Amino acid sequence: MRVSSLLALLLLSLCNGGCFPPVGLGTVETTGSSAPVVLDHFGRGQGMGFCLANYDDVTTATLRAAAALSLEQKDKNVAKDQASFRFYDANNDWIDIIIVRRSATMTSIEFDVGWFGPVTLGRLMSQQIIDELHRSEAFLQDWTTDRGNK
Repeated sequence: MRVSSLLALLLLSLCNGGCFPPVGLGTVETTGSSAPVVLDHFGRGQGMGFCLANYDDVTTATLRAAAALSLEQKDKNVAKDQASFRFYDANNDWIDIIIVRRSATMTSIEFDVGWFGPVTLGRLMSQQIIDELHRSEAFLQDWTTDRGNK
């Protein structure tokens, strides 16, 4: 009984070390209330988002986001309903982006930086894609809440 209690305490302390426990890292991502986008972080360097924007607009925004972040494009495969890209930064860290047409008005974006890649690169790239979609007014709906402050 005592050994199992000590093992449970050791496991709990390993999972909750540092400033952020690993359990809570997936909830850190936000995009703001005016972006019709939902993002999620899966772990292992992977994340996914769905947005209320056309597939072609999201593909274009992804290329503009990579240019804004000065990422070098290594691979590009664009088809009718799916596009994939691989970008590298100056430190040779890579990010794979897969864009899939889910419907006429909804598109998914997946990112993968690998097991040991910087997950924050995926988060930054996602934020930059959202910013590029805002700039081009590509979102099909404005989620800005009307608070009656006129």
